[in-house]
Parts: sequence; structure tokens; C-alpha cells
Amino acid sequence: MPGTAESHPHRDSVIVVGAGPAGLASVLALARQGIRTVLIDAGDGTAREGSRSCALDAVTYAFATELVGGRLAGAGQPWGPLRIRRRSTTVPPVRGSDGSAAPAPERFGLSQQRLEQALLDTVRETALVTVLWRHRVEGIDQHKDAVTVVARGPRGVIQQQGAWLVAADGAHSAVRRALGVRFPGRPRVDRLLCADVKVALPRPPWDESPVEPWLFVDPPFQRDGTVLAQPLPSDVWRLTWQLPLVHGIAKAADATALIPVQGDPGDPRRTANRVRAVLRTLEGLHPDGDTDAAPVHDLLWQGEFEVHQRLARRFRIGRVLLAGDAAHLVHPTVADGVDLGLQDARNLAWKLALVMRRRAPERLIETYHGERRSAARRRLAYGEDALHFFSPRGAAQKVGRRLTLMGARGKGTTLRRLDPRALFADAYPEYAGSPLLTPGPGVGAPVEDIPVVRADGQRAQLSVCLDAGLVFVLVAPGIEVWEGRRWRDAGLMPLLRARLGELPLESELVVTPEYPGATAHTLLVVRPDGYLTAWLPPGGELLAAALRAVGRRPDAVVAAVPE
Repeated sequence: MPGTAESHPHRDSVIVVGAGPAGLASVLALARQGIRTVLIDAGDGTAREGSRSCALDAVTYAFATELVGGRLAGAGQPWGPLRIRRRSTTVPPVRGSDGSAAPAPERFGLSQQRLEQALLDTVRETALVTVLWRHRVEGIDQHKDAVTVVARGPRGVIQQQGAWLVAADGAHSAVRRALGVRFPGRPRVDRLLCADVKVALPRPPWDESPVEPWLFVDPPFQRDGTVLAQPLPSDVWRLTWQLPLVHGIAKAADATALIPVQGDPGDPRRTANRVRAVLRTLEGLHPDGDTDAAPVHDLLWQGEFEVHQRLARRFRIGRVLLAGDAAHLVHPTVADGVDLGLQDARNLAWKLALVMRRRAPERLIETYHGERRSAARRRLAYGEDALHFFSPRGAAQKVGRRLTLMGARGKGTTLRRLDPRALFADAYPEYAGSPLLTPGPGVGAPVEDIPVVRADGQRAQLSVCLDAGLVFVLVAPGIEVWEGRRWRDAGLMPLLRARLGELPLESELVVTPEYPGATAHTLLVVRPDGYLTAWLPPGGELLAAALRAVGRRPDAVVAAVPE
């Protein structure tokens, strides 16, 4: 069971404010590193119902699954490539330069409520986590080597001290405001209505391919707007409509306040009509579907919300680190807020753990700001471009959207802006330019989840080896025919093990028969969060790359990979 605040050591712990997905993932990821945490939240520990988020990239879904054990088994619905339909015509799928179907980024449909419940259940069973429910932050006081949080709870005002503070308390972050961090951007860029509907759509029993989400642009039932249909497990579909924006006046003194809107509310009768229209269209897309009547369905939940695009000026302020919606708000067409928040937690946890154990210098924490703010800023830029298409303002943007879709239909291709998330499938690496990287092919991008052989001779996926320390992957063709632990004493292995033994941090050496684009004896260095930090040919500077990956200066110790 979680501990109590009175028994909690302060200077070797981390305070996390906010029990949303980013905050819960942060305490669990830190616990996996052996770091104690105090979780402070104004709620009572129950998962929010009907939350709007539902999409996770494959690497993020794998990370969440590892955090909660088997609690998310079968909870994620694999998605096929996004299909687009303009009016009554289906837009051909994206094609590569050679005419073949372009690879789509792997994504999973997962209810945020289900994710939060799994995270909460795991937190309750984690001994390294102390939870303070029904406490609101009222002040922050930073010191040279600690930070103090003043919070008011059922028993009055308390003070909690820790080595670091992770602020994951949402768009209206009390911590961010207390520190005076600016949160500029654009409020109210879109207004959406979401509904979860349980419906059994026709599908051949032998078809085991991932279910495809659909984007309807200017359909007959939503002229001059878009509707998104995303599949979730157990025959549930998340339907999202654009609603018209009614211009209002924001409170000048509160830059993050939602602006009240009137007009076109998501009332039950109107929502029911919208649901029936979308379901008729979805069923009609199948050869055996019936477009005359909506299939039998059950409306599970509906909710209306506004979309903002904002980015905090700093993700690190002294010993305080912003994560999740407290740091960034991005249009859901481009990036899911929960997905970004979980990646914030994963990026930060291993860095905090190394610094707190004195295995890495404090400047490693600064790279959290550089890497994660850059990733969020990039998505905000794509979001601005996508908004010109999905929410055109004025005649020029509407004509541009029409020409885009007409060109896509005529040439058999679609512009990538029709599916902004696909931009990340083939664009430059996520963390390109980070000081932790050693220049080489593919560094700064997520590593491929390849099969590997570990030191004990066991075969596993590379993802199983992550989140603890650096992983060194040696490409050794023919390894698949070796048995047991024979590979440990073969070829380069004894020398590599000796070199890694000189590292002042935890590491693991594994082998794989092949890696895309790599030749024999290539050595890949992988960070705990699954990003490739070095691609070393035979003769590369092994220790220098490893030290650089954790923010240490490699100048003093340089050793080459043996030929």
C-alpha cells in the first residue's frame, strides 16, 4: 500500500501534482526507477467519466501497458490507416513515391477513462507512492536542493518537500501560475462534440485486419465541417463533430480561462440525429451494409469541449518541471494530449532517476525542456496548418480545402495535411538536435522493436529491455542459430562487456541478427525511453557515446568499439 506523508523521506523523493494520465504515469515510471514520490491532487481518486481522449501511438501504448502490467490487456483497439471521405466520395489512400501504399503510423484506440482507472489501480498497489487526495496547491517555494509545496486539504494546510516537483495539474495548472510561467497561444481554435456509441457494424468474420478510423469532410450530414469516427474495443466508436464557434470575450485577467459559448448545444435530440447519420454512412461503407436505417446502437456518453493551442515558455523552472496539459495544449487532430503527456513522463523519469542517484549531472534535466518542448512546438505548427484545412476561415481557405481534396481524388494521392499525424511517420527524428545524441543514421527517433537475445540466452523484444538503463544492441548476423549463452563468449562480446563494465551507470548488452540499414557489428545505443541515441560502426567511440547519452562530458574518457 502507498505510504503516508509523515513517513516519507523528503530530499530523495519527487513531488507530482496532478493525478491525470501524465501525473499518474510519472509516479509509476519513477517508482520503476526506485524513486519515491508524493502525488498531490484535488480529486478523490476516481477516474473521470467520458473523457475525450482515445488515441495512443504504438510506442506510447506499449509504455502504458508496461506501467500497469496486465490491467490494459485487450483494452486497445489497433487502428488501420485513416480513411478519408469527401461528401459522398472516398479519397484514395496515401501512396508512396513508388506507388505503393504508404506506411501508416501504428495507433491504438483506448478510452482515457479505462487508462486512468488502470493507472490509479496500479498506483494504489505501489509502495513507493504516497497519495494526498483532496489537496489543492496554494504555494511553491524553491530552495537550492529542494522544493516545498504548500497545499490545503481536509486537515488544513500542509507543507511537503521533495528534491524535484513535476507539475502535471492540467491546463489551469496552479503550479504554473504560482511560478508566473507564461502560457501563450491561441484559445478556442475549435469546438467539438464527442459521443461514444456501442454498435456492431458489419464485418466479415475472417477479416482480422485493424479497423480503420474514418474522417468525413463536408459530408451530407455536416456541410462545411468534419466528422471523425474512431473505433474502440468492444464495438464502441468515438464520434467527433465540429461545432460552430460563437465568438465571445475572454476574461482579460485569466489567459487560460475557457470562453463561454452559446448556440448549437449538444442537446440529446440533435446528438441522436447526428449519431444516426454517421452510423448509416459507416454501415453503408461495407458491401453488405444498409444505408436506409441506422443500425441498432447505444449512446454511452456525450460531451462538448473547446480546443486550444498553447505552449508554456519554459518546461523547467528551477526544480519544477511542467508536463502534460500544464505544458502544452495541441489540437487533437494533430496529437493526442494524453499521448504527449505520457511521453513527457517517460522522457523525464529516467533523467530524474539518474540525477537523483548522482549518476548524471543536473544538466541532463535541462534536456527534458529542450526535447519535449521542441516536440510539442512542432505539433503546434502542424496544428496551425491543419486548422486552415479542417476549420477554414474565409473564402480563400475554403477554396484551398476544396482544391486539396479535388487534387487528392484526381491523382490518387492525398496531401499529408489530411492526416497530420502521418507527418511523424516519415519526418526527421523527434529529438534531432538534442545534445544527448551522437550523430548517425536515425538517431533521435524511436528504435525499432526488434527481437533480441539477452545475456541469459533468453529471447525477447527490445522493448522489454527498456526503461531501466542504456541498452546496447550489437547487430550479429547468424545469431538466430546460436543456442543458450554461447554468444556471450563469442567474437566481440567479451571486449564489449569489459568496456560496458567501465560505465558508471546501469546498462545491458543484447544481440540481434539484423536491424534495418545496419551492417554486421554495428552497435546501437538506446536510451531508457526507447530512443536511438547512437549508431556506432565498428571502431566507434563507445564510452563517449554512452556518457553523452546521459549528459556527461565524454572528453575525458573515450574508448572505441573493437573492430
